[in-house]
Amino acid sequence: MTKYTVITGDVIQSRKYNNISKKLKNNLKEINYPDNMVIPFSISRGDEIQAVFRGSLVFPNLIREIRYKLNNIDIRFGIGFGEINEENFEINSWNMNGSAFHNARESLEEIEKDNKFKTIFKSGYKIDEAINTLLFLIDSFQAEWTDAQWEAIYYYEKEGTYQNAAEKLNIAFQNVEKRCKAAKWKEVELAEKTINNLIGDFILVEGE
Repeated sequence: MTKYTVITGDVIQSRKYNNISKKLKNNLKEINYPDNMVIPFSISRGDEIQAVFRGSLVFPNLIREIRYKLNNIDIRFGIGFGEINEENFEINSWNMNGSAFHNARESLEEIEKDNKFKTIFKSGYKIDEAINTLLFLIDSFQAEWTDAQWEAIYYYEKEGTYQNAAEKLNIAFQNVEKRCKAAKWKEVELAEKTINNLIGDFILVEGE
């Protein structure tokens, strides 16, 4: 049976934001979705978002882009990998069910119980613990990033070089490099790649 990845996000203390539903809607339009997207992000109850992807997903990169695009909106993410009841496949993911949705929801509930985490992945495989340890490290680094560092990393990854990113930002390339270095970007990038490798080596082999 086909496996899916479900990402469910929940805005933390959403009442402190004005027009949070409108902000989410506008900012999520700018997300660059991967080719295996089945249902793009939609909003429920004004402060929750959800999207569905067929198969596995390079999700650390996508989560990072979402956090950048949401522009300082504090949000936690539960990511579930598993099956979907395809008999009830709808455009509105909030009415669907299956282990992928259950895993995403259980991940969010775990975050709510323990404020330590901002992102949790659940697939039911033993490797989840290692993946979530790396996600915790990534979240810890990103919690310290300034707006300038978020911007530098976004454009450096998008453009491929410090020089090209600097041209987009209209600053010296040395400043882009300094911002990325101060944000521990190389360490974060390695952690993201390791997560993707763990999913490919230990989950997809058994799950797809």
